[in-house]
Amino acid sequence: MVTCVAILSCSKDNDPSPEDDAELQQEIGSLPGLGEQSGTPQGTAFKLPDGVTVDGTITGDYCDEAEIRIGSGHYVTVCVGLRNDNDEEKKVIFPGGLILVSETDEYQHGVVVEETMVVIPPKKTIRFIFHTYCGNNSRSSASSLAVYTFGPVTNSKLLGRLIDDLKGKKIAAVDYWDEDGVSDDYYAIESTVQALVWQITDGSAFMDWETFNHMYQQQLNELPNK
Repeated sequence: MVTCVAILSCSKDNDPSPEDDAELQQEIGSLPGLGEQSGTPQGTAFKLPDGVTVDGTITGDYCDEAEIRIGSGHYVTVCVGLRNDNDEEKKVIFPGGLILVSETDEYQHGVVVEETMVVIPPKKTIRFIFHTYCGNNSRSSASSLAVYTFGPVTNSKLLGRLIDDLKGKKIAAVDYWDEDGVSDDYYAIESTVQALVWQITDGSAFMDWETFNHMYQQQLNELPNK
């Protein structure tokens, strides 16, 4: 970063204003359906491509028959089956900010923090393990009894900022997996990202913004770059 000499030259059009910071601060611990808040997560509806449907039920935990694993996270890891009834392969893109919604308040909602994709051959069903992050610290982590649906893509600006900041970070579970399982490095990385998510979803709305930002940047800097 270049240090500005003239005070006026340090101001940029896209720098956050105090009003922007105040708007972001208001979201801490106050997002509907996340953290301790009641209601349903808010955002833009997620839609699968035409001809692609969920095969069976999206449940918590791993699935033995999974062909691939995608995403990043631990507490809300789910088993997904998708069916492609088209005559050509279909790419399904799961955007950062997608929320996996638990059907009951007992289990945590899942938060997807980076865009990921699966390719489904024509007239085929594939099953995969989807790693996501917990959006409700006080709820139970996903188990085989937990049932999920694809919810909205969050409209939270604070989660959106986190997703943008994670684009250059090496956090995908598959990058740390081999035939022997996941490496110890991944657990440390996953724990740091989870802390960042909880800082937003379960944090105190009364936290001083400078303190929040300092903690946020400190944790972000702990993550390895791609």
